[in-house]
Amino acid sequence: MERSVDTSRGGQRRPLRSRDGRHMRIGLVSADFYPNVGGVAAHVVELGRALAIAGPDVHVISLPIAEQRQQKTPLHGMTVHRPAIPQVKPLFTWWMHGYLRSLLRTTPLDLLHVHGMRPLEATRNLGVPVIFTNHTSGFLKRVEKGPAEHRRALKRLEHVEHVLAPSGELVEATQTVGYRGPVTFIPNGVDVERFVPGKPAKDFPWSKTNGEVVILLARRLVEKNGVRVFAEAIARLKGRPIRVVFAGDGPERPAVTRILSDADMLERCIFLGNVPNPEMPDIYRSADVSVLPSFMEATSITGLESMACGLPLVGTRVGGIPTLIDQGKTGWLVPPGNAVALAEAIDQPVKNADLRQAAGQAARQRAVENFSWAEIAARTADVYRQRMQKAA
Repeated sequence: MERSVDTSRGGQRRPLRSRDGRHMRIGLVSADFYPNVGGVAAHVVELGRALAIAGPDVHVISLPIAEQRQQKTPLHGMTVHRPAIPQVKPLFTWWMHGYLRSLLRTTPLDLLHVHGMRPLEATRNLGVPVIFTNHTSGFLKRVEKGPAEHRRALKRLEHVEHVLAPSGELVEATQTVGYRGPVTFIPNGVDVERFVPGKPAKDFPWSKTNGEVVILLARRLVEKNGVRVFAEAIARLKGRPIRVVFAGDGPERPAVTRILSDADMLERCIFLGNVPNPEMPDIYRSADVSVLPSFMEATSITGLESMACGLPLVGTRVGGIPTLIDQGKTGWLVPPGNAVALAEAIDQPVKNADLRQAAGQAARQRAVENFSWAEIAARTADVYRQRMQKAA
């Protein structure tokens, strides 16, 4: 039976093939990958898995990470290559370039899809089309530095044939530095079969809270994620029937705990530290509302996972977050950095159980219809096909 990829919501399926008629061979290049749990790592794992199911032969070129140090291993239908190369630039770029050139001799790939800026320069002059996903807020910070940084960023993009970006801000930033090739917005995705509503498989300390509403912040505790503003908003909800769960850790934790302690709200908060992604579905199912208080964000994977598990979202109007939230239907949007507005928005689902349930159901439906990894892989595959047709 021929494997194919669904490239339209209407269900029409077109095979993803190379010019000689075989299934396309895709190389996903990323320094950040499994077993890391960050947004880029999760994106590459899930995109690669969905592409492999759809038909292409998928090779991931990454690095030895934690206990994952074998040079060539299978994962979710992909083949993962982890060359042992120096981490310091420019040695990283030289060695990665040499490894890719050698790999292409033994395993011809039809295109390379690079994730993140770090390995981008290593993909020059390899004789295959290069597509780049511009993932992170770090690129936005580069743009803010002005023309000199724009020129440096543009030089790194000169060989890229097509840029993908998971937020409108990153699309604009890519164009701002002077890139004149095609730039396409494709959001992050979510596994809607693994992240589903329901009861958690086990009881958590906050599971039996006498009717309290559980507010979840599943973020790294870093400045760009607006976690201090979130703590200030929670402080303003003193007296409300809430329990707050922090799934994530980082350098902002002392400041967050200080704000909560000063407001006598620390005892209502539970800090889980970093939670492995396989454990997250039950964390979402144990909560009632998920919050994204970010200053910078693409289409948040945490937000998508929350939606798929049936949680309404409260988020800021930055990056890709407005793509997720249908105001008043699947959640609530507020300006970034505004603790008063954030507290008022969180209080909406806290004080109205019917509203909370309806928004959660609508969030789940929106995730399934617009953000499944099958849908995101199909849209990405269309870009691959365009590049291959251009190269033919």
